[in-house]
Amino acid sequence: MEHAITIRRLNGVDVSFGKDNQLINIENFPERQGASGYNKNTTLTRMFELAYQTKANIIAKGGPNAKWYLKKINLDTIQENIRKQAWRDTSRIKLWIIHWEN
Repeated sequence: MEHAITIRRLNGVDVSFGKDNQLINIENFPERQGASGYNKNTTLTRMFELAYQTKANIIAKGGPNAKWYLKKINLDTIQENIRKQAWRDTSRIKLWIIHWEN
């Protein structure tokens, strides 16, 4: 987390859904689970490490028993992406939005 300029946490919103190009998958990592997620027992600190390694700027978790997800989006369009998800229940989702140093 020492490479992050800012970290902001949002509750009850998401920026994408399903298998879109914003999901970042790292092959051959023990934390990987399923097609695009990471094990629910992975620590937040470890997720920040994986996000930094992959340049992901979004960490998402859908609840205590849900998998983690890494995403990369243009931070200038984050509000637009959140509005696009208004059609579904995102009440349990937590997002960490990270602005990394260059």
